[in-house]
Amino acid sequence: MALFKQSHFSASDVRSLCWRGDELVDWVGGGRAFTLDGAEKRAIVKFGYRFDAATASPDGRFVVIYERLGTKGLLLRDGRIVRELDRSYYFADAYEFPVVLFNAPDGRLLLAHCPGNYCRLELEEAETGRPLTASVERKPSDFFHSRLSASPDGRRLLSAGWLWHPLSLAVCYDVAQAIADPCHLDGRHELSASFNPGLVEESSACWLDDDRLAVAASAEPEQDSIEDDREPRLHPCGLAVYDVANRTCLRGFKMNEPPGTILPLGKRHVLSLYRHPKLIELSTGTVVHAWTELSSGRQDGSIIWGLSGDAMPPVMALDPSSGRFAIANGDTITVLEFNLPALNAM
Repeated sequence: MALFKQSHFSASDVRSLCWRGDELVDWVGGGRAFTLDGAEKRAIVKFGYRFDAATASPDGRFVVIYERLGTKGLLLRDGRIVRELDRSYYFADAYEFPVVLFNAPDGRLLLAHCPGNYCRLELEEAETGRPLTASVERKPSDFFHSRLSASPDGRRLLSAGWLWHPLSLAVCYDVAQAIADPCHLDGRHELSASFNPGLVEESSACWLDDDRLAVAASAEPEQDSIEDDREPRLHPCGLAVYDVANRTCLRGFKMNEPPGTILPLGKRHVLSLYRHPKLIELSTGTVVHAWTELSSGRQDGSIIWGLSGDAMPPVMALDPSSGRFAIANGDTITVLEFNLPALNAM
């Protein structure tokens, strides 16, 4: 049984991609849309700013377009502006704009971002803008939030950001607890020390299911020496699977190169995006397939200041529920459609 199907079509000047059902939409390009056979629908509007990235709600109706290394964003509903979003100027030209749209367990669409301070994470109702975590008692820890993502059930929120000097880390929050007590968002809530005893850079992370994370490490050496190396843990240039509920490392292994940004494909695989997309099986770290003809950049953390040319990540979009991934290289969009039942059975 084939694990994936690959197709491509021509499309020039693609500025962003988000999945909306079976379509790919370039919201930065004004709502220009493509069917999977390459048929194109014209843009509905022109945005006159330096927006260069987009993230969508699970149903594709709400979208935030933003400047990846800037301070400005727009929340859209069905392509129409709901309101403007902002973040702090502080090091905004160095690391990715923190923002995500996700469904809470009660069904509300929530927006998580950092509208006032780089280290102050806020939750609000996406459509109304009603703040859910505003409090005068809040005193956030010094952490640069970035690359936010929610667990599939919406109960947990992940931030794959960094702290000064710089060191990339992944931190995790309980959404219900944050709404009940906004000060919950002020702690860093790092993954357990036993998971990363050597203070390896946690350069990327993604949800495999409601309780498990896959975490990638950069090639930077460990900052602390390790005396006992018998337990599974995160290694430099490695991947590890972490159980958030039990705060334990389930497995970890070293790779031949940094995984870079990782995206979930079912519960047992990730797509590694360092240099080229690679399908990695998470019980052994085996590279099942590599698409060396596709260039996916050399991003290895939320800090992308200084990356240029082919090192910058191109326009990409993942549909985790359907196992579809799209990437734009030059004037071509390539779509990989994965067989999730076959992957989960491996």
